[in-house]
Amino acid sequence: MFGSYNATGLASDFCLDRHARYDPYGYDEGDVDGKGGRRKANRASKVQWDKVDWGFLQGDCLMRNQHRYEPLPRANRTATLWMPRQEDFDNVDTTVVLPDDGSQKSVSYRLWKSDQKYKQRTAIILRSWESNEWTTDTIQYIRSMIMELSLHSGAEYEVIIMIEIKDASARIFDNDAFYEQALKKAVPGEFGNNTILFNRRLLEKWYPRAGQHEAKTSPSGHMAQPLQLLSLLRPEIEHFWQIDLDVRYTGHHYHHLETISAWAKQQPRKFLWERASRYYIPHIHGNWTNFMEIVANQTSQAIKPLDEEGDTGKGGVWGPEKTDGIEPIGPTPPVESSDNDKYEWGVGEEADMINLAPVFDPEGTSFVMKDKVEHYPEGNHTPRRATGTTSMIRLSKRLLRAMHHGQVTSGFYMPPEMYPESTALHHGLKLVVFPAPVYLDFAKSPENINAAFNADEGKTVLNNPPIHDGTWHRMSYWASIDEKTTYPDELYKRWLGYVSFLLRPWLAQVSY
Repeated sequence: MFGSYNATGLASDFCLDRHARYDPYGYDEGDVDGKGGRRKANRASKVQWDKVDWGFLQGDCLMRNQHRYEPLPRANRTATLWMPRQEDFDNVDTTVVLPDDGSQKSVSYRLWKSDQKYKQRTAIILRSWESNEWTTDTIQYIRSMIMELSLHSGAEYEVIIMIEIKDASARIFDNDAFYEQALKKAVPGEFGNNTILFNRRLLEKWYPRAGQHEAKTSPSGHMAQPLQLLSLLRPEIEHFWQIDLDVRYTGHHYHHLETISAWAKQQPRKFLWERASRYYIPHIHGNWTNFMEIVANQTSQAIKPLDEEGDTGKGGVWGPEKTDGIEPIGPTPPVESSDNDKYEWGVGEEADMINLAPVFDPEGTSFVMKDKVEHYPEGNHTPRRATGTTSMIRLSKRLLRAMHHGQVTSGFYMPPEMYPESTALHHGLKLVVFPAPVYLDFAKSPENINAAFNADEGKTVLNNPPIHDGTWHRMSYWASIDEKTTYPDELYKRWLGYVSFLLRPWLAQVSY
């Protein structure tokens, strides 16, 4: 229903069953019986998985390919996060990544160069907590990610597990022994050397002005703070994918993420935010070029809401969205108006943020956290954007450093579904929504879907979908890419060979 393989270049011509996909990573558990249980394995595994050290393997792979990457020293010369020192606050301005155009007043920790000769590195961040149940499927899935993303690519990617220690009595940063003890309890041994621990106390020490330190997704949470600190610890990594542990992709991970990244890199900035706010429905919009034209026409005819001076204007976001108290770090548009740009600016520029779900202006919607805006000079009048899901997003070092700076110096706070998107908006950074293919379990009219998900048909510059209302939930409950539904879980379990309790009787005998 949503998104497209053709428009994005995603591979759709492969077909793998669970054995072809996961046997190399220890899946060989034998056949599945008729009741969904497992029989005894047909043959013993050839790998002693309890003796594998994925952290060492990733590090060794990086050493063998170090000539491909720019040599940058790790902050604090440590492999773990650290409690902040006064110098970390005094020198916070030096952590900001600025464009190399000579127009900025601050001294950059590392100048952003668009013509880098070195290959950029990307981290895959898998987040969990110490009491997480490490299922066999989860372990095998992580093995597949490390093999196909890190080892397959010569260390272009690195898989990192971040574990929140919620036990307040575990003083993991007091000494190395406490840290190692918590680490052994938190993850299977094979992942110990590619796991980083954090806790709420660490976030409180680093961000005392922000006042919100719950790392979970909630109105009082802040998922991005651990990632912001990781960008300080690992300055050689340019992009950070944060992927929920319950996300599953049955194709090749490297090809998947490289396709998404390459497509995002080629997207022009003109009307980029406006396209990001809409659901691409091929049945309604035709091909991607036609969709771009539709959004352009709607945007050029739309009227911006009244600003504080009572002025109105036409057109979409072009460069940084002016916000009190924020000095943008993003590039200056090459021309004053987007009318003078022929979809050239931004092509070939890496995206600072990639999301798989639309990013919209929450003003006027029923988005429950839209007014959770703290310590911004303009309060609830601060320009902002939001998304409905954060299960799979990519953030650049440049964006994470800007978020870190805002929270350390000013205590900026928005919910995790708003803060990265809004920071990108304020600083004029490139945000792309990737139109991933999404299926619905039951037949629904594309026209009705479009009316519900694309709301006002572009009557305002930034589409305001009625997100989180009853209609939206009823129509999306059986979507294949939403953590609030049961449909993806059912699809994956059927692919694994389990008989679903939701299957209709006439489907129960289907052989997988």
